[in-house]
Amino acid sequence: MTLQTKKETRLSKTNVKNRRMLFLVAAASILLTLSVSGCSKDAKSQVVGKWEVTLNERGTDTKTQWEFFPDGSYTCAPLGDPGTILDKDKYEIIDEGRRVKIKSQFLPVGSILTVNGNSMTFESSQITATFKQL
Repeated sequence: MTLQTKKETRLSKTNVKNRRMLFLVAAASILLTLSVSGCSKDAKSQVVGKWEVTLNERGTDTKTQWEFFPDGSYTCAPLGDPGTILDKDKYEIIDEGRRVKIKSQFLPVGSILTVNGNSMTFESSQITATFKQL
């Protein structure tokens, strides 16, 4: 083997090692990016905050403001008067954040809201509730 051939063999082995390292670094960064984006907004943080709610019962609309807290509780007040609490109870995130089970005097027992981004909805034969995040 000549000196030139030995140099080429060493360079070739170095290039293969560099390519492997580059591949491993790229794969690790992609996995890290995916795991961070998957954890960046958990189900509860999607619900926590203030919501304007339109309750429609037999054709009559009533607007209220609901606030969901991280401890699993909520309050309901008239729109424009958050100091007057009309309802206060607990909620539960279910189905990996796609739905919210809520206990409220304004909704039927066992009501489940469907979460759709920054809105939630509930429909029954008696009442419809539309939640819009503020």
